[in-house]
Amino acid sequence: PYVVQYFISRGKSRQLDRYQAGKLDVTLDNNSRIFDPLFGESPYRGQIIPKRAVRVTSNDDIQVEAVIDDWDLSYEPSGNSYAIVKASDAFSQFSNQSLSGGTATAQYTGERVAAILTNAGVQWPNTRVDVETGQQFLQADIIDDGTNALSYLNTIAESEPGELFVSKTGDVKFLDRWAETSGTPIAFADDGTGIPYQNLAVVYGAELLYNQIVVSVEGGGTATANDNASQDTYGIQNLTRSNLPLDNDTSATNLANYLVSQYAQPEYRFEALEIEIIDLAEATQTSILNLELGDVVRVKFTPNNVPPQIDRFAEVIRISQRVTETSHKVTLGLGSTDGEFWRLSDLV
Repeated sequence: PYVVQYFISRGKSRQLDRYQAGKLDVTLDNNSRIFDPLFGESPYRGQIIPKRAVRVTSNDDIQVEAVIDDWDLSYEPSGNSYAIVKASDAFSQFSNQSLSGGTATAQYTGERVAAILTNAGVQWPNTRVDVETGQQFLQADIIDDGTNALSYLNTIAESEPGELFVSKTGDVKFLDRWAETSGTPIAFADDGTGIPYQNLAVVYGAELLYNQIVVSVEGGGTATANDNASQDTYGIQNLTRSNLPLDNDTSATNLANYLVSQYAQPEYRFEALEIEIIDLAEATQTSILNLELGDVVRVKFTPNNVPPQIDRFAEVIRISQRVTETSHKVTLGLGSTDGEFWRLSDLV
């Protein structure tokens, strides 16, 4: 009953970016001083402190689990007072942790992620881990004492390449490059054949245009992949991945070839989709609230109602929610599914 509004932001802006720490801001009515840490009559006295766990649910579905960083108290001349809870997920913790040095075991990427989470400098609970084994094998590289935990984990994800983030239930999640979608993707449409949306951002540009990829192996060689036709048209656009703990130089060549094949041409892509869900049927609301990073959705769009319709699938790479008493807006940041890995002879 004290919640005035809240804002959740999880994910990343572009597909080649690293996932950022999820953020949560909750504004609470504090006119009674119930959330004032110095108010002795508060039933929460002694509990209004940083580093407490906080969970937000909507339609009984968890939307974020995080840890409180700050309690900001706001007092307005009108007499209204607010307590603002500012929280972030485990990535904020990892960014401030240093690994104990040692030699890692030669293993797959997901196995390395799991091992790092048990490192003495991290000690993440194994009950909060949801990690796939991975498809890329890694060398037994030497981890220097004091290596930043989050930076190293992101290097492992880039070596796969895979998706590493904190799930909305607070688990550390790693999806390898063969990550599968489950069930039929939710469809959003502007013609009545799917869930209606209010705004759609479309991008056609050079944000993800890279026609020269350089990948170097820690303690090994360097592989370079070029798309000459793209370079002739757009000039050289370089992307470098340095000192990846790949098992050999051939893996570096494979990764460079894959990345240049995926990003050598500019792409017309859906970037973000905004849905006001407060007036939708509860079942429809729940289907949207159940979405997680890495899920796939379908988007149908007819610009200005001028055919033909654009009908594409997209990966959810960012989820934000802005909720007040009269509005619940969900914004999905989207990435392309073109060029994703697939398996020869797979049934789908």
